[in-house]
Formats: sequence, C-alpha cells, structure tokens
Amino acid sequence: MSRRSEAGEAVAIGLAATTTAERSEWLDALRGFSLLGILLYNVQVFSGFVFHGALPAMRPIGAAFDPALDFIAHALIQGKFYPLFSFLFGLGFALQLQRAAERGTSGTSLLRRRLGWLFAFGLAHALLVWFGDILTIYAVFGFALLLFRNLSQRALLAWALLFLALPVLVYPVFMAVGLGDPLAGDPSTPLSESLLGRALHGIVDGSYFDVVRAQLVFYPGGWMRRAVQLALPRIFGMFLLGAWAARIGLPLAREANRALLRRWLVWGLAFGLPLNLALAALGGNAVLLPASTTGLLAVVLASLGMPLLCLAIVAAFALYWRTPRPHRLLVAAGRTGLSQYLGPSVVWVLLFYGFGFGLFGRVGYGIALLIAAAVFVALAWAARAWLRRYAQGPMEALWRRLSYGGAAKRAFRAGRA
Repeated sequence: MSRRSEAGEAVAIGLAATTTAERSEWLDALRGFSLLGILLYNVQVFSGFVFHGALPAMRPIGAAFDPALDFIAHALIQGKFYPLFSFLFGLGFALQLQRAAERGTSGTSLLRRRLGWLFAFGLAHALLVWFGDILTIYAVFGFALLLFRNLSQRALLAWALLFLALPVLVYPVFMAVGLGDPLAGDPSTPLSESLLGRALHGIVDGSYFDVVRAQLVFYPGGWMRRAVQLALPRIFGMFLLGAWAARIGLPLAREANRALLRRWLVWGLAFGLPLNLALAALGGNAVLLPASTTGLLAVVLASLGMPLLCLAIVAAFALYWRTPRPHRLLVAAGRTGLSQYLGPSVVWVLLFYGFGFGLFGRVGYGIALLIAAAVFVALAWAARAWLRRYAQGPMEALWRRLSYGGAAKRAFRAGRA
C-alpha cells in the first residue's frame, strides 16, 4: 500500500462513526435526562413566566401553584442541568480526542470544524428562533477546552476545581465596586418606552420579524447576564470536570470507579441537595445583583451545591442504569441531543409567541411544565422511530456531514489513488 493510501486510510478511520460498542447507554440516558431538565426550565422563559413582573396586564391561567413550582424549579432544576450538560459535553469532547489518538490522528482539526458549525447552529438558533441559546457558549468553551487537552489528570482536575471556585473569588470584587444590575434599566423610564418593553411587545404581539428584532436585544443580554451572574466559569469548570472523568475511564469502567461514584452520590445527597434547597430559599440568582453579602452567600451555595448535585445525578445513572434497552425514550433523546435541543424551540415559539398561538404570559408555570413534558415525550418518541432507520438524528447527521464531508472525500480520494 502506498504512503498516500495509508494516510488516506488513517484519516478515514479517524472519521469513522462511533460504533454501538463504543457507546455507553447510561451516558445517552443521562444526556436525555439533562435535556429534559433544561427544557423544563427553559419553558419558564418561552412561556413568559420569568417576565410576569414586566407583563402586569397578563392574568395567567392556572397560576395558583406557580410560587411552589418556582421554588422547586430553583431548588432542583435552575442551574443544575446546564452544568450537567456541560459535564457531558466535556466528557464527550475528551472521548473524541482519545478515539482519534487511538486511530492515529490528532482529531483537533476535525473538532475545530465541529465547533465552528456548532457555533453557526447556535447563532442561527439564537437570532432566528430563541435568544436563550446555549450552543454558542458551548462552542466557544469547546475551543478553549482544546488548550487543556494535553494536561495530566491531576492538572485537569485542579483547573476544573479552580474554575468552579472562581465565582466565590470574583464576587467580593463585585461587592467592593458596588456592582448593580447592568441590565436593570432606568426605573424612571416607562416599560413601554424601554428597550425591554419594546422587545417583549414584539414577542407578545408582533410578527416574526419583530421577534427577530427582539432576539437582537435579548441574545447579547443573555451573555451579559450569565457573565455578571458568574455562570460562565462554572460552566467551563464542569467542561473540565467532564474531560477529567473521561481521562479516568468513567464511561466504560463503571465497576472500576464504583467507590468514587458512591462517594459522589453520598456527597450530592448529603450536601448538594440541602445547599440547593438553601439557595432556593435565599432567592437564587435574583439576589446576586446588586452585589451584597446575601449575594455572596448565594454564590457560595451555588458554587458548592450545583456541582455536587450534578455529580450525584451522574453517579445515580452510572450505578443504577443497568438493563440494555436502547429503545427507551431517554436513550433515544440522548442519542439525538442536538435535534432534541433545537426541536422544542421551534414548537414552543409557535405555541407561545404572538405570530403563533400567542400563549406567552397567558398560562401559568404549571401548565407550561405540562406542555414542556409533552413536547419532550413526543420528540423522544419521534427520535426512537427515527433511530430505527438511521444511525443519527437529523441535526446530528447534518452536523457530521458539514464537519466531516470535505475530509471524508479527501480521505476517499487518497485511498483510491
């Protein structure tokens, strides 16, 4: 075989799809579970629940239990599933690098292309569908994660813990400078004349093009909100923690890591759960700005409680997900994660926004939760049916084709030469 053919074959092997043997079903199920949690919280924004103070004329249907449900969401959902999804993203990222190395390629150029297209998907999602997109943040942090790929296990864990602790170190600076809420706006300006009010009006009563204009307001604000609430270092810390978990062989070596997983489960239930309940009782992210001692306590509770509870969830799935049933809905949802993340946005925009059925601000959080759960189950059923015929979800296949198409063609041509 010629050197050119050998090179082409090596690239082609590096591009090979993940086989069933390489998959960890419990990780697919965990990814599906994390997507469910993300959707259950995101529906607060889609339905207009988080804007109820800015929509005084609205009288939501079925809102009697909303305060209790909001507390439960703050305690068990808000800020728990994005870190969990971040952990899984970092773990999957590290696994792709490991598989590429085993097949004789570095994998970094392919990952950069994948991240570039992920950013493009996220930007289109944020500007054309829903402003609360997280994919662009994951893509940017994925590029940053490449800088840590050659660290030792110990160094990777140390950096992960540093980023998770960073909010506690930075928040006293916020207190020292008296940081307020940069997105609060001028209280003397009537809501109808404010930037927020005009953007909300576009969502509630406007056309699709009014919604797109509103996205241009809310999307940059989302980046700023996550920055001042110090969520970004916590997300990247979970990226690094997931990469470390891949390094210790967690996905395919649950038995070898059983003692560690049991500690995660005990710590998460004994400390993480109470800390998250305390954070919810304190007011969650709502007390962070303007900076205060209460906000500092909230940051400490979040920085300790959120990662511990996330690790407990990981441990529960790793320890107790046993029976191989690839037809389960959580597994199907997890195997089509990108499609499952983007699909509900399209459905909910049509349900809640003014150019659709116009339910924005008109239903309580309880009803919105039921809608979110129904959408998740329906799309998971669709994913299960899809996977009986195809190896990947529709968006996953498109992402792979865009990322790997050119390299695959070059590999094929080199192999034929």
